[in-house]
Amino acid sequence: MELTELLNEAEWRKCRGPENATVEQQLEAFSYFCKKYWYIKHPSHGRINLELRPAQTETIRVWMSERYSIVLKARQIGFSTLAAAYSFWLAYFANDRFIVMLSRTERESVKLLAKAKYGYRFLPLWMRERGPKQVTEHQLKMVFDNESAIESLPSSNDPARGESVYLVIVDEWAFLPNAEEAWASIEPVADVGGRVIGLSTANGSGNFYHQLWVGSQTGANKFKGIFFPWSADGERGQDWYDAKAANMSPWQLHQEYPTFPEEAFIKSGNPVFDTQMLDDMTIVEPARGYYHLYSDGAGEFRHSDNGEMMVWDFPRHESVYVIGADVAEGLSYGDYSSAHIIQADTGIVVATWHGRIEPDLFGELLSELGWWYNNALLGVENNNHGLTTLKAIQKYGYKNIYKQRRLAHVRPEATDILGWRTSATTKPLMIDELSAALRDNAIEVYDRLTIAELRTFVRKENGKTAGSPHDDRVISLAICNQMLKYVWLPEYRQDTAPPANSLLWWENHIMDNRPAQKTFIGAHNVRNRTPF
Repeated sequence: MELTELLNEAEWRKCRGPENATVEQQLEAFSYFCKKYWYIKHPSHGRINLELRPAQTETIRVWMSERYSIVLKARQIGFSTLAAAYSFWLAYFANDRFIVMLSRTERESVKLLAKAKYGYRFLPLWMRERGPKQVTEHQLKMVFDNESAIESLPSSNDPARGESVYLVIVDEWAFLPNAEEAWASIEPVADVGGRVIGLSTANGSGNFYHQLWVGSQTGANKFKGIFFPWSADGERGQDWYDAKAANMSPWQLHQEYPTFPEEAFIKSGNPVFDTQMLDDMTIVEPARGYYHLYSDGAGEFRHSDNGEMMVWDFPRHESVYVIGADVAEGLSYGDYSSAHIIQADTGIVVATWHGRIEPDLFGELLSELGWWYNNALLGVENNNHGLTTLKAIQKYGYKNIYKQRRLAHVRPEATDILGWRTSATTKPLMIDELSAALRDNAIEVYDRLTIAELRTFVRKENGKTAGSPHDDRVISLAICNQMLKYVWLPEYRQDTAPPANSLLWWENHIMDNRPAQKTFIGAHNVRNRTPF
């Protein structure tokens, strides 16, 4: 073998990576191949080598290490080009790999595969001779004689039936006309060992892609979610962004060129909570797990990576706590129940619970959490299934339950109705007061997921507020904030003196029943009072 052939073989192996390579070795091989041999068509610079930016390197690392991944991205930062290059590398340097790329239309399918064909056409001659030969030339397919192939299809096709697919890439998933049906056809592929990569710009909220993204962030599905903002291409600066902002409506700017994930899904309405304030919040990683109850009635927190409970501070013997709970409504897209626990004397959210659970079992869980956190005042939304939860709490023997008050009265009086009622009257109040409490640092939130829901909670043109699609964390936090106003009242806290300036503290000072003492005219004069 001549020296040139030896050098070429060494290059081939550097591009392919070693047998049984680790993720980092595969990443190194792919990066080397792209930087030295893979060409792309740049809109400004023409034909250039694909040198991976940090965002692209991190993306490839996730694609290599995770079977299910979803990329939420800004527009035109080169990820479709990256997906085409990655597909080619997988098929060209390994045998028996069938890769399917799904796009919105046949025209877009042709354009996506054309990116792979472009790079292949400009490979050096020695590499094309050393590598597998292309045996099929088709607009929508590249087939090699190593039994690997890349097929690019419109989403209306069904790639899963009867095929052994190594990888499915779904490009601009949010814009597919049949996004949910596409997943139904893809899912069996992944279930037998294949891989799924979804990448897309956002296309409004509440759709299948949005739910898939939210699930990747909350752990509700198997996807690993990664986000890249408008600046991820490495070339755009603030001046570029400001120019875009001057020529686009806010919702369009946020969707096409988001700065953070939640912003991408705000298609209509104005954020209720100050986004800069939310950006400035400190996120602290919690202890994650679940509350385990023993047969003797005792319980303890157990750590688990899949637990529904997050804890930032465990119960302190001397502290007073409140709990706000939002009970799932049983909606078709999979609603959640949610609870927040706040330490009343500091305003810190010390724990959250979020998951799917039957309403009666949620009542039992809330009772246990209430006892654990020093007989906390428990405020449960009594709309819909909330009544079932409240009855379960009563049956379970928990006593310290918030009772509905007549909020329109000068002095809101308690009624015999259990729970917090969210209505057209009380919802604006609870949301506005939550916004004020967050703004004034009266309560502190360290939970990344709660902050994420606060971002996507918007006020529509008709004045109504809502999250998209989920706002259960916002509602439970708002109810919890309401409980802070009542926790020191005698009916809820018999054994604890109210803190200075609390509602009860002022009531004791203003409305006290002691007989008023006479104050004579001139009593406060520096001269002696004239006796009468």
